[in-house]
Amino acid sequence: MKPYHYLASYYDYMLKHVDYTGWYHYLRMIMCRYINNPKTVLELGCGTGKFGPKFSMDDYEIYGMDKSLEMLKIAKARAYKNYRVFCGDITKFALSKTIDFIFSVHDTFNYILDYADFVSALHCVHSCMNNSSIFLFDLTTEYNIKKNFNAKLLTFHIKGTDIQWYNDYDAHSKILYSKLTFTMHNGTLEEEHLQRLYTVDEVLPLIEQCGLTVVDIVGDYTLKPPHEETIMVNFITKRA
Repeated sequence: MKPYHYLASYYDYMLKHVDYTGWYHYLRMIMCRYINNPKTVLELGCGTGKFGPKFSMDDYEIYGMDKSLEMLKIAKARAYKNYRVFCGDITKFALSKTIDFIFSVHDTFNYILDYADFVSALHCVHSCMNNSSIFLFDLTTEYNIKKNFNAKLLTFHIKGTDIQWYNDYDAHSKILYSKLTFTMHNGTLEEEHLQRLYTVDEVLPLIEQCGLTVVDIVGDYTLKPPHEETIMVNFITKRA
């Protein structure tokens, strides 16, 4: 089954440890650090819509896009005031207006499995940016995968369902294979996820190819540069 089809119903429970408020403050800080008077925001891969209401309550016009209809059903319940959600593919989307701040976090871009689609996604982003726009996206690191996910089985019990999440990383292909098994009273369901790992050196030429330029590269949602034990690399870009 497609990623997040079954997982959507359990996603927020599995990630209840995530400090979305602190994360939001970081995103807003980056936005206001690089953009004078931002008004519009777009999140690519918005999932269940945790960030949208926070931007909305601070009077930003915020749009959330995701490929998973199941995740968007949950996000839609949070789409009030200035927050709107819609279904779209980050490798092939277009907007009728430009956006001041665009971001894509929680390893959304790692779900892009080849260079061609990665470039296509960046072209789409470029097309909805103005000359003052900033685009922030993250990529998980090989250090993170090897330390916290490879050959590991995570288990959860949520709403009467036993969930097993097994991860296997192929260092040659740089593909992380994840299998989620949901066991309920009436049977078992399975869902698979594939993610590709990219290095900074791989990504920089792709960014330049798409008419973007790097403003900064930082690690783990700080203002410090990445290091050998960085979990997530954050790219802050603008139009060249």
